Amino acid sequence: MSNIKFTPLFRLLSVVLCIVMTLASVSFGVYAERDFQAEIDALESKIDANNAKKEDKQKSADELNEEIDTLQEQIDVYNAQISELNSQISGYDAVIDQREAEIAKLDESINEIGVQKDKLNAQIANTQEVLAERMRASYMAGEISILEILLDASDFESFLTRLELLSAVAKRDNELISAYNSQIDESNKLVEQLNAQKQEQVDKQAAIEAEKAKKVDSKAQIQSARNSISSQQAKLEKKVDSYNSILSNLDQSSAQYRAQMEKIKKEQAEYDAIKQGGMDSGSGSLNSGGGKSEIGNYPVSSKGMIVPLQYSNVYVSQHYGHNGHKGVDICTRGTGSTDGKEIRAAADGVVYSAEFHKSWGNNVYINHGNGVYTRYAHCSKMIVSAGDQVKQGQVIAYVGNTGNSFGPHLHFEVWVNGTRTNPEVWIPAMANK
Repeated sequence: MSNIKFTPLFRLLSVVLCIVMTLASVSFGVYAERDFQAEIDALESKIDANNAKKEDKQKSADELNEEIDTLQEQIDVYNAQISELNSQISGYDAVIDQREAEIAKLDESINEIGVQKDKLNAQIANTQEVLAERMRASYMAGEISILEILLDASDFESFLTRLELLSAVAKRDNELISAYNSQIDESNKLVEQLNAQKQEQVDKQAAIEAEKAKKVDSKAQIQSARNSISSQQAKLEKKVDSYNSILSNLDQSSAQYRAQMEKIKKEQAEYDAIKQGGMDSGSGSLNSGGGKSEIGNYPVSSKGMIVPLQYSNVYVSQHYGHNGHKGVDICTRGTGSTDGKEIRAAADGVVYSAEFHKSWGNNVYINHGNGVYTRYAHCSKMIVSAGDQVKQGQVIAYVGNTGNSFGPHLHFEVWVNGTRTNPEVWIPAMANK
């Protein structure tokens, strides 16, 4: 057995190697022990619980909405009753206004008769004053009587004239006073009639106002009942809003759970790819550091990918970024038509999808882990399916002209963390068109 000398550098490298291997072992062990399905099942259980809560809250909300609709029907009935009462009250107001106008007219007539009575009374008073003046004059004459005045006439004709004049004056005064009194009596009768008519209108107005008061009271009671129901309805609507908020929160929660599930599924797919030994743990890179592929001895780029078309005179017919092009179009020259050529996986990975798209045609999408994906589009035929494990250089499809294509070629894309990047950075160099 040879004598091995452990230099300080050798010892240091040994320690570093042991640490790296230990960390790798621990890291992979922890990752391997992760139960993805249990996490997914737990999230699905939470989603189911949310759905049960949603169903319960939705049922309660529907019941409340039915109650709200019933209350609204009652409110509509009350509103119709209030509208009818308002119409009746307006009619009473119109009649009351009419009665008040008639009473005012009667008051005006009564006042006019009162003015006429005042004039008649003034005239009677004046006539009575004249008579009284005559009586005072007769009294002041002392012994001179009417007879003496008559006898003082110079002749009999004068006597008759004086006697006739005295009689006419007395008669006229008496007739005048009598006429005044008669007019006053008529005025009093007319006033009594007008007062009677006025009282009749007042009584009718009072009756109408009493009916109006009843309608106003009924309206107030109905409004109170309507307001009570409206308040109850508002409380129910507030509860419904609360339920809707809960439903919205449950939807958001379920959406978050689904997003977590998709993330876990993606992590599981990446883990499965790592488990197969095709990836390292670095972000946006593959485990190969350049050189030759184990399959077919194909050239491998520094980022660990091969050219998906392994034929002589392979070239890029359209580069990344040209007219918004988000990939590269790869063809072959001098070896016959590109159509039907084998398309190989650029690196190890898991087939994320293998399906037809109206633009991409038949296209294969491979997850290489660490956020790196590749797409192979316009294939004539796909020979892998979603979930398949593929090795670098493995045939996955054949060149075609499906989808939005203008001739047989391979449209190749590289995605890093959800963003398309220049594929020519990831694969060995090729000739240009």
